[in-house]
Amino acid sequence: MGQGKYAKEDAGGGSVFVLLCILVLIVGIVAAAGMVMAVLNYNRGGEAPININVDGSDSGGLGGGNAGYSNGDGGDIDTSWIQRQSGNHPHYDDTVWSFLNGNNDNRVSYLDRKTRQHRGHFVDVINEVCQIAGKNCEIVHGNWRDCYFDGFPQRALLGRWWDGCMGFSISADRIRSVKFSTSTTKATRPVLLTRRGNPSGVNADNLNGIKIGILAGWWADANCIFRVTGYDIRDDQVIEYDQDANLNTLVAGLDGGEVDAIFVSGALPRASDGSLELVREFEPCLLGGDSLMMRKDSLLKNWWDPAFNKLVNSRAYREICNDIDDPAAHGSKPGSSAADICVNL
Repeated sequence: MGQGKYAKEDAGGGSVFVLLCILVLIVGIVAAAGMVMAVLNYNRGGEAPININVDGSDSGGLGGGNAGYSNGDGGDIDTSWIQRQSGNHPHYDDTVWSFLNGNNDNRVSYLDRKTRQHRGHFVDVINEVCQIAGKNCEIVHGNWRDCYFDGFPQRALLGRWWDGCMGFSISADRIRSVKFSTSTTKATRPVLLTRRGNPSGVNADNLNGIKIGILAGWWADANCIFRVTGYDIRDDQVIEYDQDANLNTLVAGLDGGEVDAIFVSGALPRASDGSLELVREFEPCLLGGDSLMMRKDSLLKNWWDPAFNKLVNSRAYREICNDIDDPAAHGSKPGSSAADICVNL
């Protein structure tokens, strides 16, 4: 009988034990579910914002690729352009860097009439720099106005059509909105020109009443006139020629009496027919020479400048500078000499 009593008590105790185990299991499941919900809420970014670094990585600890970058609509933000610029993303070993090279029809930049390919000093520099840096580069034909015009960067640069635009001089106005590589040429001096014989009696020390022609979009503008002469020229004294105009258009304005003088880059008159007379050559109003222009957020400068500096100190640079004056290379085209262009001569 005693055995029967202990057996009943054991059975009762066993039931209580089972109930306790079930209760503990339920509490554990609830706690685990709470932890899972907390983790999911954390990964949704409520308390851990993701900071995109300049090299394309994130400082939120969420791994590689675009993981964790949300556009608010459930999709991922395309951050490939950030990773692309860093030059070290595994998926962009074959990145093509594209550079606009406009057709200046002079020694630094022109289209070969037979091959229809870009040639000139700028092309030689781009090819050598990209080879030194180990980058895959392409020279793109386009309109320079799509890079920068009338004081502002334009659609091609802002829209990332191209990574950089070659041949833009570094000016105080431009650096407010774009970034430049180190100068690839010497800074050009602006010049004031008039018709041979100076029939209008143009005097660089007194521009009062003188009408001056300039090229729209060029750095040799009214602001540059003020910097180099100290004369705050009036709007009605400046005739700004169309963005597609060239030196011949300005010469026509002189011949027609529309303007008394023209204010241009010192590189341009060397392409004229000799009908112009130099009134004065001024000190540069630029901060640097012709360079590679890029967006403010571009990392292109990080690899371009070191590679260009290596090029300047190499035999290859001396050879491409010699090509500027060599008629068998670029010397048959109009334009400045190697001494006026190359930064170390």
